[in-house]
Order: sequence, then C-alpha cells, then structure tokens
Amino acid sequence: MAAKPRQLNLDELLRLKWLLGGVTALVSVWTVFFLDIEALGLVAVVSAAIAAVLVRPGWPARIPALAWRLAVPAIIVSFVVDLYFSPDTLPALIRLGILLVLYRAVAHRRKREDLQLLVLGLFLIIVAGVLTVAVEFAFLLLVFTACALGFLFVINLVDASGTGAVRTAEAETAWTRLGTRRFFGRLREVADWRMLAFASALFIAVVAMSGLIFLVIPRFELASGFFLDRYITRKTRSGFTDTVRFGDVTELVKDDSIAMRVDLTDASSIREEPYWRLVVLDEYTPEGFKVSPGLKNELLNSERMVQNLTGRGFGRRVNEVGGIWTVYLEPGVSRYLPLPGSFGFLRLRDFTPLQQNAAHRIVALRTEPMKMTAFQLERVELGDQVNDAQLPTLLRHTERTEGQAGRTRADPHLLLRGPEGAQNEAVLRRIVGEITGGAELPAAEFARRATAWLRARHAYSLSVRIPPGSGDDIVRWMDSNEPGFCEYFAAGITVLARAAGHPARVVAGFQGGALNAFENYYMVKNSNAHAWAEIHDGHNFWLRVDATPGGGAAAALQAQVGAQEALDGSWSARMDSLRVLWYRRIVNFDSRQQVQMIEQVKNLTTGSGVALRAWVDELARTVKAWLARPWDLGRLARLGLLLLAVAALSWFAARFSLWAWRRWRHRGDGAGYDPVRRTAGRWLGRLRQPTEAGDRRPETGEVVRELQRLRYGRRETWPEPREVFKRARAVRRTARRGLRSAPR
Repeated sequence: MAAKPRQLNLDELLRLKWLLGGVTALVSVWTVFFLDIEALGLVAVVSAAIAAVLVRPGWPARIPALAWRLAVPAIIVSFVVDLYFSPDTLPALIRLGILLVLYRAVAHRRKREDLQLLVLGLFLIIVAGVLTVAVEFAFLLLVFTACALGFLFVINLVDASGTGAVRTAEAETAWTRLGTRRFFGRLREVADWRMLAFASALFIAVVAMSGLIFLVIPRFELASGFFLDRYITRKTRSGFTDTVRFGDVTELVKDDSIAMRVDLTDASSIREEPYWRLVVLDEYTPEGFKVSPGLKNELLNSERMVQNLTGRGFGRRVNEVGGIWTVYLEPGVSRYLPLPGSFGFLRLRDFTPLQQNAAHRIVALRTEPMKMTAFQLERVELGDQVNDAQLPTLLRHTERTEGQAGRTRADPHLLLRGPEGAQNEAVLRRIVGEITGGAELPAAEFARRATAWLRARHAYSLSVRIPPGSGDDIVRWMDSNEPGFCEYFAAGITVLARAAGHPARVVAGFQGGALNAFENYYMVKNSNAHAWAEIHDGHNFWLRVDATPGGGAAAALQAQVGAQEALDGSWSARMDSLRVLWYRRIVNFDSRQQVQMIEQVKNLTTGSGVALRAWVDELARTVKAWLARPWDLGRLARLGLLLLAVAALSWFAARFSLWAWRRWRHRGDGAGYDPVRRTAGRWLGRLRQPTEAGDRRPETGEVVRELQRLRYGRRETWPEPREVFKRARAVRRTARRGLRSAPR
C-alpha cells in the first residue's frame, strides 16, 4: 500500500494564494519604473503597502467596512482630478491602474477578485511592453508570467478544495492567523522538488528557445511602430534645446543615466577624449544664447529624405581610419545627432527626414525622437577644428545681399554681436584690454589668453549665483569672482571673442565617456553633457576652445595618455552591456548579419550531418572488412570472449543503474537504505498473488498487516521482523500447497 502524499489544507492554500497574488501585483506595478511618468512616489507607497499586507494578512480585516466602501469612489475622484490637471491622458490611466491594483492586492479576495487582480496587472504589463524595449522589462515579464501561472493554478486548487464546504465567518479568515514560519515550513514539507525542478527546467528551456528564435529571425524594431510613447513625456533629459537662458538654471544635478552608447569595431580608434557636437547656438540675446531664426530656416530648407549621407562637406578629407561607429541615442536627449568629428559616411536605418548644415557641422532630425535612435558613422576622425572657409567672404558680402540671404541662411554678423549698451561695452573693452594688452592677437592666441583669464577669475561649480546689479547677466558674472559651470565659461569666452572682433559661437553636446569593460562599446552619460566655444581663425577653420576648468588641451592630453585605461567595470556597466546586446539584435541597418547567422547555423547543421554519415559509413566499411577476413578458432575464441565481456558489462551496468535508480527514488523515506523495509516490501509482493487468488484466512491478513507496518510504519511500532518473515514464509508455503491441490 502506497503512502498517502502530504497535501496543503484549505487554509494553507488560501495563504499561498494571497502570497502569489501579492507578488504578482508587485511585479506588475514595478514595470512603471521603465515609463517616464510622474508615478515613482506612488509606486514606492503602493509597494510598501502590498509588502506589509503580505507579511501581515490580518491587517486588512482591521480596516472599518466604511473605509472599504469609500475606497473605490475615492479612487474614481482622484482619477478625475488627475485627468483634469494632467495634460496627458495615458499617465493618468497608468496611475489609476496602480491604485486599482493596490485596492485589489490589499483586500481579501475571492475567485472573481483574484481574476480582476490578474487583469489589472496584465494592463500595466501590456502598457509597459508597448512603451519600452528595456531588457530589464523582459526579465520582469518572465517573472510576472511565472507568478501569474502559479497564481491561476492555486486559484483552481482553492476552488476545487472549497467546493461544497460550508464555513463559518471565523473559519473564513483562519488562514490569516497562520504563522509565517510555520507556513513556509509546510510549503517545504509538501513541495515536490522533482516536479518543481522539472517545471523550472521546462520554463527555462522554453525561454531559451524563444530567445534563440528571437535572435535568429530577421525583424524590425517593434517600438518603431508605436506612437503612444509621445504621450508619456515631452521633457528632455539633458536639456539640449534651442535656447540657453542664464539665471534659469542655478544648480546642476548629476545624472548618471546613459544618454547614448557607441558600438565600436575598433576601440583603439578613440585616442583622445571625444567632443560630441549636438547643437550650435549662434545668436546672443540679453536672456542668453540661442539658435538664430536664420539657422533654423537654413536647417528647414535643407531637409530631405535620406538614408545615407556623405561627410565630404562636413570636414577635411579623412583617412581610412576609425572603423565603424554605431551610435544608439536614447529617447528624449535631442533631435540633433551627436557627431564626434569629421566622418566619411553617415548611415541611417531607414529613409528619414534629415536636416544638415556643413558650416556648423549639424545633422538633425525633423523632431525629437521619442524612441531609441541609431545611426552609423564610418571613417571617423577626431579633431578640434571644423572646416568653414566661406565665412570671411560671407562677412564681407552679407550687407549687399542681406535682403536675399536673410531668408535662406543665418546672418554671419550674428557671430560678432554680443551684449549691447554702453555699460556692457565698457566692461568688455576693459576685460579685452586686460587679456590682449592692447594688441591685436590672432584667434588662437586670444583664445589661449582668454581661457587663462577666465580660469584665474572663476572656479568650477555645479551651483551658480549671478551677482546682482545692472547690465548683462554674463558680463556681471565675468566681472565677478563667482564660480560657474560649463555654460557660463562657454558663453563668457564667446562674448569676449566677439568683443575682440573674432567670430565665435557656443556649442552644446557631450564630452568624454567610458569604455565598457565587458563589451566593446563607449558609454556616454547625461552627466557628460557639456558646452564649449568655437572661434573662427579668420581663414578656414573654427577652433574649439574649452574654457571650463578641467577641459581643453590639458584634459585632451591626459585623456590621450589614459584613454585605453578608462574602462568601466562596475555592476551597472555589466547590466548596461545587456542592453547593448539587446540593441545589436534589434537594431539592424540591413539583414546581412541575420543572413550570415542563418547561413552559419545551416552550414554547421549540414556539416555535422555529413560528418556523422561519413563516420557511420567508415565504421560500416571497417566492420565489413573485418567480417570478410578468414575465420579460424583463434578469431572465434576472441569474438566469443568479446561478446561475453560486452554481455557482462551490460549486465553490471543494468544492475548498477537499477540500484542507483532505486536509491534515488527512495532517498527521502528511508526505504531505500533499510534492509528490513526492503525485505518487507519483497514479502508483500510475494503474498500479493495468494491474496488476489482469494486466500482469506485470518493468519494471512494478520501477516500482511504486520509486513505493512514493517514497510511503512515507524520503527518503534515494529513487531519482531524475523518472526514476521518466518510466518510470511509459512503462509506463502501453505497458500502454494492449496493452489496445487485445488481442482483444475
């Protein structure tokens, strides 16, 4: 007789259902972390509340019934208020879903409420799946799937266990009073670890197979077809807009999130710290620098649908160096594409409306992308100069063609205009005189002296205070000793250069980055956002001037010396490398990589099959040749010995496998190691035939019960084993004689 399997009772099943429902709710709520909405505080509060009732399931019963009745109307009122004050609809709906999940997760539930909780959690999962391609979300999706399947299974078990049972109100909540340690101890006792291991292995195999199919099959980026992400947020992460206003930002907060990743075919091509150009601010106003209307108009007029862009007009002729740089730009950073220097070729994934300006080295999309944007650069050459030989000619002839040129291109005289007013001009003349000593200096020498003057007067700080008083903000800051961050230094040296008669402009973008220690790519964080200036040398080039303390030539030299040592080996870099692996498989500029992979798999499979068939054919030929040789007594004896050895080894292997399987099968109940229990089991099998044949004698039933006690009972309840086995032998002998003497 087999031992009855241990099972959870109804109260323990209810407690397990409560636990799985709470974990499922937590996982669904945590997917909101991948959405850029104002709900992180709400998610933290909801997570804390759900975790509290998971540990203390009796707490919801202490809440007055009136509070439960008013909870749903309060949620509806809060949603209406949120919808009224929120400019976007989808964030309000997500916050409503979070509150409904909280309500269903902390309240005691029946089967209908459990299914409602699953549907609400699935809503949050679907929304997050539509609006993100984060690899971390893929992990949460797998966890949610496992929890939801387990939750549904336990719901069905509870429904089957409670069918036809009439329970009092006290018994309905008895499961909430189960001790946590006792409950988990019971789970450990009844768990079928073999079944759990098999289910886990099957789940992992399905996930691995799905991932393999996902990698092999050519596809497009799913996020490119969705438009709902535009309704999530309209804010930029790094602040790269068309205007920089002084005084609006007085303190910078360090943001270590990744702004872009650059996949490199040759990491050694980065021999100095790169400056990633995004946007050029060419017009100065009393509020600050901005992109002039003429430059905006010029970009708009240059817009055309392209997929490939040659870099011949964006810099001097470049050599065949640098390999291929694949840039993955995170959403919300800027509509301007980051360019580290001159390049030979720019490739987009698809035909895209693209705006360009070679003199400013600007390449921009029509609108700011709300999904990850990828493009490739070939033959990149880093440098601190931008080719623009036409500017001196434009400065001489703009006055004659001002009416016509003003409609088609930026006014080059804007590059010489600074703060107006007698007070501002007097301060600027005095500062320029201190820098030049009254002499007319070339652009490069003026930039060197102006940089030294600014760094001697001002320190670097993330917190800035503009001195009070009259006059222009940036002029008052330069005339003081207040610290500043990069935008103030870039604006200051630009204003000084213009006052000295040198065309200058402000450039915003990123500076530097770090090589990932686990994958061959370059990480640029939002904290690498930077601003610098460019001064025209009066002939052919714009010269980069970084007046910010810690930047410029000294930083470039230091970066050149230790560029290969700037590796990020942190855990965050390890996790970020998974995102790049994800991007490499999602973002493809053509299908060649997938086709090559399919061909490799096909060749490997075909080659393995051919090799296996060749080996089998060779083995068959060898055996056939051996059999065709002349036979004698010696060969027959050797063949017999070989067959005998093979048979013996097969018999020993079979016996050992059977013994090992029995030990593994009975490893938990002690039956596989106790000779008394094994012997009792064998005698029960021997007496099965007489009892099935109708042997109803009392001594037979008594011996069978004693054998069952030896086989399955506790040791202290055993009778004397030898006497039991002796009686079993006598009963079996008597039964056999009775069967032989029975009439046929």
